[in-house]
Amino acid sequence: MTLIHLDMGTSAGKACIAMFYMPAPALVTFILQKFIYKESFTQYGWTFDRKAILHLLFAPLAFLALTLLTFAIILLLGNTHLAPVLGQVDLSQEHFVLKIREIVGTTLGSKKVHMPGIPAYLIFIVMLVEGIVAGATVNLPFTFGEELGWRGLLLWETRQLGFIKANVFIGLVWGIWHWPVILMGLNYPHHPYLGILMMILSTISMSPLFAYVRIKTRSILGSCMLHGMVNATGAMYVLFIANGNEFFSSIAGWAGIAAGVVLTICIVLFDKKFAAEYTTVA
Repeated sequence: MTLIHLDMGTSAGKACIAMFYMPAPALVTFILQKFIYKESFTQYGWTFDRKAILHLLFAPLAFLALTLLTFAIILLLGNTHLAPVLGQVDLSQEHFVLKIREIVGTTLGSKKVHMPGIPAYLIFIVMLVEGIVAGATVNLPFTFGEELGWRGLLLWETRQLGFIKANVFIGLVWGIWHWPVILMGLNYPHHPYLGILMMILSTISMSPLFAYVRIKTRSILGSCMLHGMVNATGAMYVLFIANGNEFFSSIAGWAGIAAGVVLTICIVLFDKKFAAEYTTVA
């Protein structure tokens, strides 16, 4: 699927998205705050207190909770065949090698792909760690382009709606913003039009967790890190889930949506003060 004659799978398509599309929410926020509101960016989380650096640990913890819960849902419902459409978690060496050869072998030729004898479950752990590191470093400039808009401007402007309503709205805007890249083949390459709806459901389900991290870390860096970690580990769902389905078997599918909803319920139940005082802490 192409849009404005650009294929998102090409280097040119990815470069255009990174340079012009992803920074758009931050650019809009900057223009509004600098030239129209003429106020400080502090209220949008544009701050970093070195004394509160440990609070940033909320980001990797939230990432691990979301990712591992997504895999757990697939394991509990897919591997037991209660919901086989979710696929099955498979950490076997045979499955991992097969997926790598399917992906890489299309360009190099399967006979040229030589796999190291590292257990697949160790690679799973390494990819989790790599996702945390990438989300906190190289991915930050790109996710900042979105997060200053969603967890900066929109979070501040909608806080009076309360925790759930505000983040349903933010998630809706966040999902709609993805429409062009969904049509270009992101996340749901085989079903781009239905993928528009799936992306909205996905962003709505994750929005409360992202807001929670943004406020608990006391900085926009928190949600930027979480966003970068999620983006960095999309390949895990391809490599470690057998019989996967793009609508069900990933963080942007029904398994991930369910995980986001469960974590939102946990926030409301176990951090009642946060949810009740959201209009003042946001």
